[in-house]
Amino acid sequence: MASVIQICNIALMRIGSSRTINSLSEQSKQADVCNVFYETARDAVLSDFPWNFAAKRVVLADLGVPSSDWQYGYRYPTDCMRVIEIMVPGIRFPTPGMRLPFEVGSDSDGTGKIIYTNEAQAQLRYVGKVTDPNMFDAQFSDALSWRLAAEFSMPLSASGDLGNKALQMYNSVILSAGARSNNESQEPLVPESDVTLARLS
Repeated sequence: MASVIQICNIALMRIGSSRTINSLSEQSKQADVCNVFYETARDAVLSDFPWNFAAKRVVLADLGVPSSDWQYGYRYPTDCMRVIEIMVPGIRFPTPGMRLPFEVGSDSDGTGKIIYTNEAQAQLRYVGKVTDPNMFDAQFSDALSWRLAAEFSMPLSASGDLGNKALQMYNSVILSAGARSNNESQEPLVPESDVTLARLS
């Protein structure tokens, strides 16, 4: 698995940097730039796609604060980077038409987020914050290095064109991740109806 240093060095090489780093604490412009952008870029990549390796499920904590539009208000998980869905009870792979509606808002004092929905005892599937690079899959590491390359391009190469190309590659990796993600889960087969079975017999 890639380390933070490896991911940063790949990003540096992708913009043609003449130097790589051995540590984030070393005295170099490259290390300084990596320190500035790494965590922000990592969190942005986590929030841009429902990564399987970072997917979590949790029963939400009811705050007892319904709104005029929703019956329930739940605490937004502190490590949530991206909400995937409010889970339909008893259905592991809901179709788009079966997904439960929700809305994200904030506390009245603006200090925290709330998930509003009409589902009692709601369970949430979401992308959690993952900081350990040993947990990253290869495609996420690839996407992150391209995202970092886009960020590094101006301070290290002063080239907006390199940044744009890196963002194009990043978007391409995200699209590819969608196809791969679909291959890593299998929706249950829909049972044949009695009418269909009769036709086949």
